[in-house]
Amino acid sequence: MFYDKDYALAKPKRKTVALSGFKGYDETKTSADLPCDYVDTVYNYRFKNGRLVNPYGINELDVNGKGAPALSEDLKAKDKRLFCTKTQADGKLVSTLVLTYENGVDYALVGDDKWNHIDCEGFFTSGTEYLYGDEDLLILSGGNGIKVFKNGQLLDVEYQGQIEGLCVHYERIYAIAKGTRNSLWFSDNFDPFNWNVSIDEGGYIGFDGTLGEVRVLKSFINYLYIFCDYGIYRLTAFADQNQFSMKKVYTSCGRIYAPTVTDCGEYIAFASEDGVYLFDGYDVTRYSIKANDLILRGFDDVYACYLHHKYVLSFTNADNADYGVFTKDADNNVLLLFDLTDKSVNIMRGISFSRLLALNTSDFNRIIGLSDDCDAIVQLDDSGLYLGKSLLKYWQTPEIDFGTPAQVKVLRSVEYSTPCQYTLGIIANDERNEYVLSPSENKIHLYIKAQNFVFYIRSDNVSEDIRPPKFTVDFIS
Repeated sequence: MFYDKDYALAKPKRKTVALSGFKGYDETKTSADLPCDYVDTVYNYRFKNGRLVNPYGINELDVNGKGAPALSEDLKAKDKRLFCTKTQADGKLVSTLVLTYENGVDYALVGDDKWNHIDCEGFFTSGTEYLYGDEDLLILSGGNGIKVFKNGQLLDVEYQGQIEGLCVHYERIYAIAKGTRNSLWFSDNFDPFNWNVSIDEGGYIGFDGTLGEVRVLKSFINYLYIFCDYGIYRLTAFADQNQFSMKKVYTSCGRIYAPTVTDCGEYIAFASEDGVYLFDGYDVTRYSIKANDLILRGFDDVYACYLHHKYVLSFTNADNADYGVFTKDADNNVLLLFDLTDKSVNIMRGISFSRLLALNTSDFNRIIGLSDDCDAIVQLDDSGLYLGKSLLKYWQTPEIDFGTPAQVKVLRSVEYSTPCQYTLGIIANDERNEYVLSPSENKIHLYIKAQNFVFYIRSDNVSEDIRPPKFTVDFIS
């Protein structure tokens, strides 16, 4: 017995769409449709020509086969700062690494087998290089005033008070004194040892306090710039104190994160509560808001540095990320790298990298620093490795509805071509599905039915080259 059909099922509309163009990280450009070119969750991948490739690396310092002496367990456990100055050795001017900590200063040349120690009182937390005649000095300051490091010696400076920041500008040393954060002190011209207050020697300058407390000093294009909590002053300061003049040049809408203020060639870069900014001495422009959410979620123990057109921020973020992939409790476990040429942002997690410093010599220039996971000075490089091992890497889309939130979709297959193995994950209906994509295959059949999906990629190869996979999707009426 046969019955007439009352209705006919509509044939699903089928589409083939790429997962992503792998263009970069940008919290402001995420999409709910595929291809999802920009994402707000990606760690330890870089983007290159529409592919996911190796990240930057962090490894032991290597200057033409030479490194720095190892840190003892006692020294590694101490709170410390890293500086660099120049020293005469065998008739040559060479870089000297200097570590300061409570009641001690250690120093060594690259290639030395041990650190040399100097006993002192207090903790020198700030430092700046100063060319005194034909001698290179490292001016150190902290809770017990000012000292000068010169050729393995600490020299006294007659200054009473605690210093929280230093800067060299036109042969004077300018200092932020603790307890008087709305004033600026300066040494005699051409003499960092003389801080006598006199119209012909040293002195101080007061501020009205409308921009908050004085935090950072930067000498830049013939002026001294004073960065406060909520703005910037410009000081015109040459040899004659009678010609000093002050001008307020910028008022910020959000608090300026003082440790992020960094010389970046033709700009001074800094991070604020509402983005990363570039200052050219006259105007302030917002360079990026791509990483605002990440910055605001945790921005402790901040260090900043600039080299090779990259503005680098290191900070501690306590969030557990990526379903428990990165849960390590380490200081400075996030590294943000802003490329000032192409405006890209790269993020590293699951690492430890702090006390950043640009080390520049005639045959070596890298960002160096300290790591909780290593007993030696480390460097930022292009290896894609963390202390000789491959990093776990992760990329994830936001929730994808293919532009039709209420419509049911069915993922039918994924096609791909890859020279390296990686894991493709799909979250739908609160269930997680993972597939291993390997070079020996090029297609996996699927049947995942839902309205919304989250896609992610995870890998830990020494060499990465991940190209966008393509999905066949049925749209059910």
